[in-house]
Amino acid sequence: MRHEATNSLKTGKAFFTPEGGLTIKLTNKTGAPSVKGYMVHANSGQDNSFVLGLVDEPDPIGFVYENGVADGSECLVVVSGIAQVYFIGNTTRGQFARWFLSADGASYVAGQCIAEALPASPFSDAKHFYEVGHVLESRTGAGLAKCVIHFN
Repeated sequence: MRHEATNSLKTGKAFFTPEGGLTIKLTNKTGAPSVKGYMVHANSGQDNSFVLGLVDEPDPIGFVYENGVADGSECLVVVSGIAQVYFIGNTTRGQFARWFLSADGASYVAGQCIAEALPASPFSDAKHFYEVGHVLESRTGAGLAKCVIHFN
Protein backbone atom coordinates (compact mmCIF):
# COMPACT_ATOMS: atom_id res chain seq x y z
CA MET A 1 0.00 0.00 0.00
CA ARG A 2 1.24 3.48 -0.83
CA HIS A 3 0.68 4.90 2.70
CA GLU A 4 2.75 2.29 4.52
CA ALA A 5 6.18 3.91 4.38
CA THR A 6 9.15 2.02 5.78
CA ASN A 7 9.64 2.69 9.49
CA SER A 8 6.23 4.32 9.87
CA LEU A 9 4.00 3.62 12.84
CA LYS A 10 0.41 2.92 11.83
CA THR A 11 -2.70 3.45 13.96
CA GLY A 12 -6.09 3.40 12.19
CA LYS A 13 -6.23 6.53 10.07
CA ALA A 14 -3.10 8.16 11.56
CA PHE A 15 0.48 7.43 10.45
CA PHE A 16 3.96 8.68 11.33
CA THR A 17 6.19 9.40 8.34
CA PRO A 18 9.89 8.48 8.22
CA GLU A 19 10.63 12.27 8.18
CA GLY A 20 8.90 12.76 11.55
CA GLY A 21 5.45 13.97 10.60
CA LEU A 22 2.07 12.87 11.88
CA THR A 23 -0.39 12.27 9.03
CA ILE A 24 -4.12 11.67 8.91
CA LYS A 25 -6.31 10.39 6.07
CA LEU A 26 -8.65 12.93 4.53
CA THR A 27 -10.48 12.98 1.21
CA ASN A 28 -8.88 15.05 -1.55
CA LYS A 29 -11.49 17.54 -2.80
CA THR A 30 -9.12 19.89 -4.65
CA GLY A 31 -10.58 19.01 -8.05
CA ALA A 32 -7.24 17.52 -9.19
CA PRO A 33 -4.72 14.82 -8.21
CA SER A 34 -2.82 15.64 -5.01
CA VAL A 35 0.59 17.34 -5.06
CA LYS A 36 3.07 16.49 -2.29
CA GLY A 37 3.91 19.47 -0.10
CA TYR A 38 0.87 21.57 -1.00
CA MET A 39 -0.80 23.32 1.93
CA VAL A 40 -4.46 22.52 2.51
CA HIS A 41 -7.52 23.73 4.41
CA ALA A 42 -10.48 21.87 5.85
CA ASN A 43 -13.25 21.63 3.27
CA SER A 44 -16.37 23.39 4.53
CA GLY A 45 -18.46 21.56 1.92
CA GLN A 46 -17.75 17.95 2.94
CA ASP A 47 -16.82 16.13 6.14
CA ASN A 48 -13.28 14.72 6.53
CA SER A 49 -11.90 16.34 3.38
CA PHE A 50 -9.50 19.06 2.26
CA VAL A 51 -9.20 21.77 -0.40
CA LEU A 52 -6.33 24.03 -1.47
CA GLY A 53 -6.19 27.35 0.33
CA LEU A 54 -6.91 30.68 -1.30
CA VAL A 55 -4.94 33.90 -0.92
CA ASP A 56 -5.78 35.75 2.33
CA GLU A 57 -7.33 32.59 3.83
CA PRO A 58 -5.75 31.88 7.25
CA ASP A 59 -5.75 28.71 9.33
CA PRO A 60 -4.49 25.85 7.13
CA ILE A 61 -4.64 22.31 8.53
CA GLY A 62 -1.64 20.59 6.94
CA PHE A 63 0.44 19.55 3.95
CA VAL A 64 -0.26 16.83 1.39
CA TYR A 65 2.02 13.82 1.90
CA GLU A 66 1.21 11.88 -1.28
CA ASN A 67 1.52 12.77 -4.98
CA GLY A 68 -1.14 11.82 -7.49
CA VAL A 69 -4.06 10.81 -5.27
CA ALA A 70 -7.22 11.36 -7.32
CA ASP A 71 -9.86 13.90 -6.37
CA GLY A 72 -12.43 12.11 -4.22
CA SER A 73 -9.93 9.57 -2.82
CA GLU A 74 -8.36 9.37 0.65
CA CYS A 75 -4.96 11.02 0.90
CA LEU A 76 -2.45 11.42 3.74
CA VAL A 77 -2.01 14.96 5.09
CA VAL A 78 0.81 15.92 7.50
CA VAL A 79 -0.80 17.83 10.38
CA SER A 80 2.07 17.99 12.89
CA GLY A 81 5.83 17.49 13.14
CA ILE A 82 8.08 17.64 10.08
CA ALA A 83 6.55 18.05 6.62
CA GLN A 84 7.89 18.54 3.13
CA VAL A 85 6.43 21.90 2.08
CA TYR A 86 6.26 23.11 -1.53
CA PHE A 87 7.71 26.61 -1.88
CA ILE A 88 7.34 29.03 -4.79
CA GLY A 89 11.06 29.88 -4.65
CA ASN A 90 14.29 29.71 -2.65
CA THR A 91 14.44 28.69 1.00
CA THR A 92 17.12 29.16 3.65
CA ARG A 93 17.43 27.17 6.87
CA GLY A 94 16.00 29.16 9.76
CA GLN A 95 13.52 31.17 7.70
CA PHE A 96 9.86 30.94 8.44
CA ALA A 97 7.28 29.45 6.11
CA ARG A 98 3.96 31.15 5.51
CA TRP A 99 0.92 31.29 3.30
CA PHE A 100 0.03 34.11 0.89
CA LEU A 101 -1.45 37.52 1.58
CA SER A 102 -2.83 39.66 -1.24
CA ALA A 103 -0.01 42.11 -0.44
CA ASP A 104 2.43 39.49 -1.81
CA GLY A 105 1.22 40.32 -5.32
CA ALA A 106 1.11 38.06 -8.34
CA SER A 107 3.45 35.40 -6.92
CA TYR A 108 0.51 33.50 -5.35
CA VAL A 109 0.14 29.84 -6.34
CA ALA A 110 -2.65 27.78 -4.72
CA GLY A 111 -1.15 25.31 -2.25
CA GLN A 112 2.42 26.67 -2.34
CA CYS A 113 4.18 28.65 0.41
CA ILE A 114 6.69 31.47 0.80
CA ALA A 115 9.91 31.30 2.85
CA GLU A 116 11.24 34.54 4.26
CA ALA A 117 13.54 35.86 6.95
CA LEU A 118 12.10 36.24 10.42
CA PRO A 119 10.55 39.71 10.55
CA ALA A 120 11.84 42.51 12.70
CA SER A 121 9.90 43.50 15.78
CA PRO A 122 7.07 44.31 15.92
CA PHE A 123 5.87 41.26 14.05
CA SER A 124 3.09 41.86 11.52
CA ASP A 125 -0.17 40.52 12.96
CA ALA A 126 -1.38 39.73 9.44
CA LYS A 127 1.64 37.54 8.68
CA HIS A 128 1.48 35.87 12.10
CA PHE A 129 -1.80 34.11 11.27
CA TYR A 130 -0.39 32.87 7.96
CA GLU A 131 2.79 31.38 9.43
CA VAL A 132 2.93 27.60 9.01
CA GLY A 133 6.39 26.63 10.28
CA HIS A 134 10.17 27.02 10.17
CA VAL A 135 12.42 25.92 7.31
CA LEU A 136 14.94 23.12 8.00
CA GLU A 137 16.54 22.92 4.52
CA SER A 138 18.00 25.43 2.11
CA ARG A 139 17.14 25.02 -1.57
CA THR A 140 17.33 27.05 -4.77
CA GLY A 141 14.17 27.55 -6.81
CA ALA A 142 10.67 26.20 -6.39
CA GLY A 143 10.18 22.79 -4.79
CA LEU A 144 10.02 20.80 -1.57
CA ALA A 145 11.90 21.66 1.62
CA LYS A 146 11.49 20.13 5.08
CA CYS A 147 9.87 22.30 7.74
CA VAL A 148 8.89 21.94 11.35
CA ILE A 149 5.25 22.84 11.02
CA HIS A 150 2.98 24.66 13.43
CA PHE A 151 -0.11 26.70 12.82
CA ASN A 152 -0.91 30.00 14.53
